[in-house]
Amino acid sequence: MLLCMALAGEWPLCAAAETPDEQKARIERLEQAVLAPCCYSEPVSRHQSEIAVKMRLEIAKWVAAGKSDQEILDAYVQKYGSRVLVDPRTIPAWWTPWIPWLALVFAVVFGFWLLRRWRAHPLPAAPAPPGADVTALSDLDEEE
Repeated sequence: MLLCMALAGEWPLCAAAETPDEQKARIERLEQAVLAPCCYSEPVSRHQSEIAVKMRLEIAKWVAAGKSDQEILDAYVQKYGSRVLVDPRTIPAWWTPWIPWLALVFAVVFGFWLLRRWRAHPLPAAPAPPGADVTALSDLDEEE
């Protein structure tokens, strides 16, 4: 690549000298960097709407034509606004999907601990109802 720049001195020739694997990697990276403008919820690489399919084809065509990544991203920003770009600050961290599962595990462990504790220390029994063996007390009003 450096040899190409040194000999030709022109950037477009170097961009055209990309191998198919490099072009494929650029296409995948660009598809991950642009959101589908129909809902702005998923990158173009995963979204299955008609506009996302069209954008994937455009990106592949522009990469093959030798456009730079910035030119391609600028074209989409001009057409759809800056909201179309994936902002790395809005992508959830790797651990975010694990939070509900961890909460479930902690709840189950806490539930088992609580049941075990209740079985080990049962609540005191309610007092027995008066039966035949209990003598009845005389009424205080009758003594007068």
